[in-house]
Amino acid sequence: MTQLAHATLLDRTVQWMFNKSGGRYLQIVISASRSLVDMSRNEVVELAVRELAEFLPRVREAKLEKAHVVKEVRATFSPRPGIEPLRPTSATKFKNLFLAGDWTRSGWPPTMEGAVRSGYLAAEAVTGAAGFAKTFLLPDIA
Repeated sequence: MTQLAHATLLDRTVQWMFNKSGGRYLQIVISASRSLVDMSRNEVVELAVRELAEFLPRVREAKLEKAHVVKEVRATFSPRPGIEPLRPTSATKFKNLFLAGDWTRSGWPPTMEGAVRSGYLAAEAVTGAAGFAKTFLLPDIA
């Protein structure tokens, strides 16, 4: 179905696709999925398959053997608008203390992916403070 290990699907309900077994088992992630809470399992599966087929045309020909839906509305923290400036940056007022985590100002929501991005930004702050600045933030997740 696909050789991609993972993909980000833009401007759709489905946001992430992880290839777990050579295209035979795909894991789909939808963050902040409150709009899906009242949908049935079958409706969620149909939505995911339809959107995935827009990016991977072979999905239209595939036979769905099994699907599992997990709804966890608290999995992604949704802060009120305007909170981003209150999140701390990696650098602090202490020259040898740097912060990383999903709660820091990474430019992304407070998710696992935001935490990874925050780690790269913290590493950049450390090398910069040590006098040999290095870029760690990868272009494909910048």
